[in-house]
This record gives sequence, structure tokens and C-alpha cells, in this order.
Amino acid sequence: MKYIKKVILENFQSHKYTEIELDPSLNVIVGPSDQGKSAIIRGIKWALFNEPSGDFFIREGEKECSVSIIFNDNTKIKRYRSNNKNAYYLYDQDGNEEIFEGFGTTVPQEIIDKTAIRKIPLDGSQTKDINIGEQLEGPFLLSEKNSSRANAIGRLVGVHIIDDALKDTLKDIRNLNIKKKNYEENLEVLYKNLQEYNYLDDLIDNFNQLKNIRLKIFNKKNKLEKLSNLSQELNKINGEIKLSHYYLEKLENINEIAEIEKNLIKYIYDYNSIKEKQIKLIRIKVQIKEDKKLLNSLINIDKIKKSIEKINILTEERNKLNKLYFNYKLINTNILKTKNKLTKLENIDKVQENYTLINKNHLIYKELLSLMQKLNTINKSLSIGIVYTEKLKNIDKISYLENTIRDKNEKLQKIILYKNKYDIITKNYNKEKKILVNLENQLKNNLLKYETILNKIEICPLCFSQIDKSKVEKIINNYK
Repeated sequence: MKYIKKVILENFQSHKYTEIELDPSLNVIVGPSDQGKSAIIRGIKWALFNEPSGDFFIREGEKECSVSIIFNDNTKIKRYRSNNKNAYYLYDQDGNEEIFEGFGTTVPQEIIDKTAIRKIPLDGSQTKDINIGEQLEGPFLLSEKNSSRANAIGRLVGVHIIDDALKDTLKDIRNLNIKKKNYEENLEVLYKNLQEYNYLDDLIDNFNQLKNIRLKIFNKKNKLEKLSNLSQELNKINGEIKLSHYYLEKLENINEIAEIEKNLIKYIYDYNSIKEKQIKLIRIKVQIKEDKKLLNSLINIDKIKKSIEKINILTEERNKLNKLYFNYKLINTNILKTKNKLTKLENIDKVQENYTLINKNHLIYKELLSLMQKLNTINKSLSIGIVYTEKLKNIDKISYLENTIRDKNEKLQKIILYKNKYDIITKNYNKEKKILVNLENQLKNNLLKYETILNKIEICPLCFSQIDKSKVEKIINNYK
């Protein structure tokens, strides 16, 4: 069991420095009057319970005082007071110090846990310390009132918890009854006030009817807009039909235009081939210049003979190619003859045979075309090149114009696409803008109706408290 072993008082009332060793069981302080007996009890209570407050108990002529209590387990508490400082010091068994300040009129919980000495509550806020008795103080509870004794015993046993619960429940019942009466009175007042607003049901029905009518009008407006858009599209289509009829009347001679188109395709093909030949001609001219330089620089006859031999070989190859070209023409005539025969033939077997022949001729034709290409590369005839160069003086300008027209056409197509997208976006924007305007108007009308209803009712729809015009304006502004 834990008990107080020693008490040390320093500058506490009449005690300059006093040490008192206590017995583990019962301790009685006896002596003549005015010798500091009560001061010892008061110092112990001051150290254990922080009573009394203030600094009047500091010894006359001194600036500080303290009371130290040492327990049998070598733990120690020290209560210290000066003009500037008010503190508790706690020392454990190993002598480690812990300081507590700013605790006010209470005792720090750490001190209470270490001492295990606390007052017992008797009645309400009245408490009693059962470990320390002062002079002329009666036995525990015998000098108290019957009610205080009963409360103290109840608190020691734990009955005070039930009493407090009963008191709290009775208070709650009384408060609930008062609230019930107030709510009933408020309900009667509200029912009376609501009778004045019976016409609101009719207004709600009218509002719903108007809402349905507004929806029908809105739907009809949408239908009207769709019909107007469809009529505009129909007018556009009719205009396009008229234009198409107009163009069809102009395009009666379309067969002739098709023939012209075929001729144009041929001319374009010729143009491309001429362009390639022009490039080749330029290369040939460059090569001729280089050859002239080489011929001028040539002095040895052996080299000239070798070049002549090469030229002879090339001429022989050219003659062979001319023969092949002649054979190619013959084959083309034979192909035309076979086609005419195929149209007249009815038997499938003969047609298949002719088909195989045509395939063979077609292969020969491909070979001849490849030989012709080789012939064109090898044939460096200056006479043909001169003729073509005279015809193709303005070919650079034509190619430049073709490229510019092609670029402008691509840009025009892009501009048309962007314009179509822009038209779609503007249409959607105008539709959304109309819808927003309609919604804003509907919201304004609904807020006006809501404001008029609140001004008539003068009751908040959320907390059911009375409101005036200024609060109604605040509610409406919140919605805005």
C-alpha cells in the first residue's frame, strides 16, 4: 500500500524549514496552540489538492515557499509558489524530474495518478478528503446532513449514477412536454394560416395546365422551325433541279463532248510523251556538246576507229529494232483482223483458240513495246528532236500554269469544306442561343412567381420561419 513517508515545509506560514516523518498507519499531530499544527495539515492539502489558492501563505519576509511530500516508493511531489512562478515538480523513483505549469485551480492528472489520493464527492459540488482530518473535525459523514450522507454512500456504491440518470430523464421529459405544447400551438397557428392559402392548390393546377400548354407550344414551335427548314431545303432542291434541267438542255451534244474528251486524253498522252522527249533532247544536246569537246580533243585515229565501230554496232541494233517495229505493226493488223473474226464466230471452241492466240499476240505486243522503249532511248535522232523543240517552246509556261491551277483547285476545295463546317457551326450556335434565351426567360418568370408566393406566405420554405421582403429578395438573389 502506498502512503506518505515524509513531509517537508519550507517558508510555509510559520514554518521556516520543517521535516516530518509519518507512520504507515495513523498519524496524530499534538501540541500547544499557535505552534503550526494546522499549517502542516494546510501544507499537505495545498500540495495534494492545490487548496487554498493564492500566495498569502508564504512566510513573512520571504519571496517563495514549497511543500514536498515523499512516498514510501521513493516517488516525490513538490508544490512550489513564488510571486512569479506557480509549479508542481514530480520526481520518480530514479529521481527524474517533470515540471507542470499553467494548471490553474486544478491538480495535474499526472500528479493525481502518482499520489492516488483524491477527494470523494458527497453532494453536488461538495467533496471530502477522507485521508486527512483537521482540528475539531468530526468523524467521516457523522457530522454531515442525512441527505449528504445518503448521497455520499450512494456515490461510494455507485447509486448516484442512477439518480443522475433519473434526474436527466425527468428534465428531458419536462423539456419534451414543453416543446410538444409549443409545437402543437405552432401547428394550430400554421393550420389557421394555411387555410388562407387554400387557393394555392388551384394555382398549382393552373400552373401545371399552363406548363403543359407551354410544352405543346414549344413542340409546335420546334415543328414549325423544322418545317421552315425543310421548306428552305425544298426550295434549294427545286432550284438545283431547275439548274440540272438547264444544264441537261445544254448538254444535248454530250456524245460529241465524249469524243472530244477522248481526243483530249490522247493529246495529253502525246503532251506527256513530248515532254519526256524534250527532257531527253536536252540531255542529248548536253551529250553532243561533251562529244564535240571530246572529238576536238581526240588526236589519235585508233580511238576514232573504235568509236566508228561502236557507231556501226549501234546502227545495226537500230536496223534490227526497225525490223521489230515493222513486225509489231503487222501483229497489230493481225490482231484487228482476229477481233473482227471473233465477233463473227459463234462456236466456243474456236473462240477459245482465238483467245489463246490473242494472249500470245498480246505477249508479243508487250515485248514489242519494251523493245520500242529501248529503241526510243537508243534512237538519238537530231532531226526529230529539232522538230519537237520547235513545237515545245512554251512547254515550261504550260506546265507552270498546270501546277498553279492544280494548287488553286486544291485550295478552293479546302475553302468549300471550311465554309460548309462554318455554316453548320453557325446554325448550331443560333439554335443553342435561342434555347438559352428561352430558358432565361422561363427562369425569370418562375422566379417572379416564386417571389410573389413567398411575399404572400411570408414563411421560409426551408426552416419555416417568418421572413420579410428583404429576406425574400436575398433568397431570390441566391437563385439568380
